[in-house]
Amino acid sequence: MHSFMIEVDDFKAFDAHEVAEMLCLKYRTVTRYIQAGQIRARKIGKKYFVTEQDVKGFILAQETNVETAKTEENDPYLGAIRED
Repeated sequence: MHSFMIEVDDFKAFDAHEVAEMLCLKYRTVTRYIQAGQIRARKIGKKYFVTEQDVKGFILAQETNVETAKTEENDPYLGAIRED
C-alpha cells in the first residue's frame, strides 16, 4: 500500500490512507467520514485527497465535541434525581 501526498508551494493534500494514519483511524472509517461529509475531500481518479486545512478542520470539530463532553462529565448534578 502506497500513500500519496500532493504538495505544491504551501498547498498540501493527503490521501485517505495518510489521513487514517494521522488520525489513528482505519482507512474505511476515513472514507466513511468523507462520504458522510464529515471530512471534506476531493476525489482524483480513484483516490480521495484531503487538504491540510480540511484535516485541521475535522480535528477542531472533534475537539469541540470533546470539550462539550468534558463539561458534562464535570457536572456533579448531571443525571441526578431531584427529590422535591
